[in-house]
Amino acid sequence: MNTATVRADWLLASARAAAVERGVEVRYDSTGVLAIERVQPSGDATLLMPPLANAHDHGRGIRTLAYGAFDAPVEAWVPATYTLPPVDPYLVAAAAFCRMARSGIGSAVHCHLSRDPRTLVREAQAVSRAARDVGIRIAFVVPLRDRHRLGYGPDEAILRLLDAPDAEAIRARWLRPIASIDEQVSVVDEIAAACDSPQFQVQYGPVGAEWCSDPLLERIAAASGASGRRVHMHLLESRYQREWADREYPEGIVRHLDQAGLLSPRLTVAHGTWLRPNECELLASRGVVVSINTSSNLRLRSGVAPLRHIREAGLKFAVGLDALAIDDDDDLLREMRLLRLLHGGTGFAPGVPREAVLEAACCHGAAAAGCAGAGEIAAGGPGDLLLLDLKRETADLCEPLSDVATLLHARATAASVRTLVVAGRTVVQDGKVCGVDEAAVVSELHAQLRTHADAMAQFLPLLRRYQSALADFYEGRTRSMGDLP
Repeated sequence: MNTATVRADWLLASARAAAVERGVEVRYDSTGVLAIERVQPSGDATLLMPPLANAHDHGRGIRTLAYGAFDAPVEAWVPATYTLPPVDPYLVAAAAFCRMARSGIGSAVHCHLSRDPRTLVREAQAVSRAARDVGIRIAFVVPLRDRHRLGYGPDEAILRLLDAPDAEAIRARWLRPIASIDEQVSVVDEIAAACDSPQFQVQYGPVGAEWCSDPLLERIAAASGASGRRVHMHLLESRYQREWADREYPEGIVRHLDQAGLLSPRLTVAHGTWLRPNECELLASRGVVVSINTSSNLRLRSGVAPLRHIREAGLKFAVGLDALAIDDDDDLLREMRLLRLLHGGTGFAPGVPREAVLEAACCHGAAAAGCAGAGEIAAGGPGDLLLLDLKRETADLCEPLSDVATLLHARATAASVRTLVVAGRTVVQDGKVCGVDEAAVVSELHAQLRTHADAMAQFLPLLRRYQSALADFYEGRTRSMGDLP
């Protein structure tokens, strides 16, 4: 079994303690970290730390702006993403995972997007192969839904807001038959049997209460309890979801999910933008993790997560990109900074400390992906390492004033990533992915997309009219405005 070493001027051995030590050499192999020794710093301004974890994503190898899904309220934006034409799922996943790896992400929760349930097993196998080739740990969330295909309510209520030809076109395009609960749950088992491994774990993915009936949610809760398999779902992302939930579940949607048996340490909820303090307390008491998706919520006009209430309740939070980083680049280090600054408090009032953000990004996100022992570099621990090159970040600082922990939070970006090691395998070296020809993957993916350019352009007028009808539906209007809000 081959061993390897990595040296660094600084070591951040624990994302929980956030204490930085000087001069280290770590020896590791595929079984994990073998030894840690103190050495003389080289002056290269390198920092060794645990890898980051992306707690909620959709693996969009083709970014949404490339096919006309421009930032808009999430209720209008989601249908636009359905216009992505059929392209190779392996290429889509590989491109996304490469970008994540170059950002220092060693594990990610991948909420898969599938337009056709009949192809789901085959797509999962392609995603599994992409994860294996790139080398990062993936939690594959199988999408499960059995109602409300067009929005938060009966499909016909939305179709009535469209002219008859448009309604028929939308019906034909998106209203496919819904598989039974038994069929959907059996697909999860089939994917798990084909793909489960220590670095690729399958999770139940009820898309959200808006799209899942109570029998489906209860079935998932029972299956998770029996198998120990994790569950990942969207919760209270937008104001319109909050309003829908309050109408449908007067006793409270979080309490309703608890009564269905879903709330447990096996559950991660994504967004939580409109959670209330008592709901945070109930989630915390059940050991749930919430993924905060700051850039996505800003870009899709969903709001800002109530992180003060989340922390006061003791609810664990993680950091997710949702494939919508602020600069469309999957840079989780920059996402951490945005989250910290947005929730940093005003004046002298304390906000979220940087140590809590680091723990969220390294530890809680990895837990959401089902990774044990993450967030620590210790002998006997996982061989997961992230080496940052901070020469550029330290260039203007005098040595006595150089605080590497502050630099990490204030200046580090994906461009700082030199090396990423996952399970003892070098995934990124000198900022480049080792296991995949990323340039070739992206080139082929874009070539496939271009073959559908005319068809996508022809569909856009109908999409815009449909989005306008959705705006009418959610705002309670009876006549179309013609434009998005």
